[in-house]
Amino acid sequence: MTLDSQLPRSASATLFGANRRKLIPIALALVAAAGVTAGTYFFTQGDKTPTANRVPANTVPPLNTAAPTAPPTVAQNPPETPVISPSSGQQPVAMTSPVSATTPAAIKNQAGTPATTTPTAINTNASMNLTTALAMAKADPVGARLALTRLLDQRTLAPAGEFSATVALREINAKLFLSPAPTVGDPVMHMYSVQSGDTLSKIAKQNGVQPDWRIIQRINGMKSEKSLRVGQNLKLPVGAFHAEVSKSNFQMRIYAGEGPNRVIVAIFPVGLGELNSTPTGAFMVRPKSKLINPEWKNPRTGEHFASDDPKNPIGERWIGLIGVEAHNQGFKGYGIHGTVDPSSIGRQASMGCVRMSDADVELVYELLTEPNSTIVIAP
Repeated sequence: MTLDSQLPRSASATLFGANRRKLIPIALALVAAAGVTAGTYFFTQGDKTPTANRVPANTVPPLNTAAPTAPPTVAQNPPETPVISPSSGQQPVAMTSPVSATTPAAIKNQAGTPATTTPTAINTNASMNLTTALAMAKADPVGARLALTRLLDQRTLAPAGEFSATVALREINAKLFLSPAPTVGDPVMHMYSVQSGDTLSKIAKQNGVQPDWRIIQRINGMKSEKSLRVGQNLKLPVGAFHAEVSKSNFQMRIYAGEGPNRVIVAIFPVGLGELNSTPTGAFMVRPKSKLINPEWKNPRTGEHFASDDPKNPIGERWIGLIGVEAHNQGFKGYGIHGTVDPSSIGRQASMGCVRMSDADVELVYELLTEPNSTIVIAP
């Protein structure tokens, strides 16, 4: 018996050619059967393909010759952003969620007791309270002022919400605090009827008005003290006033009263020390430091500015500060003052002092007094 491998090349080729003709029909039949099986599997298993990976109908996937990469991360939908219903003539303000990675889980409630809650609860409650407080501004400005103050003090409002609360407080206080119109139930003010022989300083002293007597003239819209008349009803401020400066916001808030019922009566933009040099912590008004139309000597250059010099960098008012904490008791020469450079407000431009416009610092000068007022400068 002779094996095929031992046959001559010509005989082996002849035998292979004959066998190939017999195998071709069998191979074609097997290929066809495999195609039917694969097609059946594809169509029967198609429903198990994840929806996110399916190609929409009538869509041609783009040709991608680059190396495969990980699928992009899909951002989650942001939480609902409530829209504050505007008053007539105003555009709606969209409030974004104040919740962030740095939002504390515990905030102080209205009574000042720590209350633990979730960020979602903080966000929803703050947003709803803001909408309610803004809506009640006309009908109950006293209650709205307190509610808006508490919301700002919680520091959970988003920037848009904080802006809306600030604008609303300025409008409310223009009527409650800086106008002679009386308001029933306002704890910040009480009414006084002018008596014979009264002066503004005498009225302030006898009625326990802690701010400078000039605030009575300002609140009641008096051009001068000479306009006093017997029987005239005056609004007098009650209690002490305090300031809080936020370095991050370049903002000063003036509060009437203390504790959970304190209210914001004024909000001002400020300028601060260059290179973040404004010291932080709690301060009081330095004794006998309040000056009107002060003179000033530049501690760096020695240049002297007379009190009436229009180029005097510290403007028309000076309120000296003294630190009351261990880390800031050594700071000297810092204060709150005006400026001849309004463009420096909102920037780090001073030598460390809190800088204000001349009009704003005049009001602050009248409200902050020694030894009643405290000034807190926060980062």
